[in-house]
Amino acid sequence: MKEFKGAIFDLDGTVLNSMGLWKKVDELFFTSRNMPIPEGYIQAISPLGTVGAAHYTKETYKISESIEEIIEEWQTTAKKEYAENVTLKPHAKEYIMSLKEQGLSLAVATASDPEMFGDCLKKYGIDTAFDFFITVNEAGKGKGHPDIYLKAAHRMGIEPSECMVFEDILTALTSAKGAGFYCVAMYDESSKKDTEKIKEISDRFIFDFEEMYNDDI
Repeated sequence: MKEFKGAIFDLDGTVLNSMGLWKKVDELFFTSRNMPIPEGYIQAISPLGTVGAAHYTKETYKISESIEEIIEEWQTTAKKEYAENVTLKPHAKEYIMSLKEQGLSLAVATASDPEMFGDCLKKYGIDTAFDFFITVNEAGKGKGHPDIYLKAAHRMGIEPSECMVFEDILTALTSAKGAGFYCVAMYDESSKKDTEKIKEISDRFIFDFEEMYNDDI
């Protein structure tokens, strides 16, 4: 595994085919308020974490419910979708388990709450592959800042240059790359419009985790 000692994985849009889930959550949320999903909304809230996204949504669209009520509404829909309808990206399990077998430290860095996606990871047998989970709420900043990746690497006891970061959105890849991580971009339909910029900023761009076996990376 060359010089790498660890890998940090985003979940939504990277390990999991779950961005469609969040579109459904958002559709139900705004439809119930007789509003269309605002253009660029999903991309805007993706790096923020649940609390940050709730604040953004409430303030930007003048939602009357409290932050707590907004989050509860999202979580009720999302937890059911994660458990029943979300699938893995191609060869995600095989690749993650291969890194585990090689002795790399593995972590999840996500904007989602573990209570929502936990059942999904268990269903696919990868919940125990990761040494720990860290959320943007714990990191204190969204993925537009490298704090979440730096905290994860520190917890692993390794330097950013010794660690791969797997992400699907431009903001996250830009901050991780700027902090010195080796960045692998996973294609996701939700980030299609940023594909060319994502390719420019990342060390590798893939559609399938099987591609990572090339060049022994």
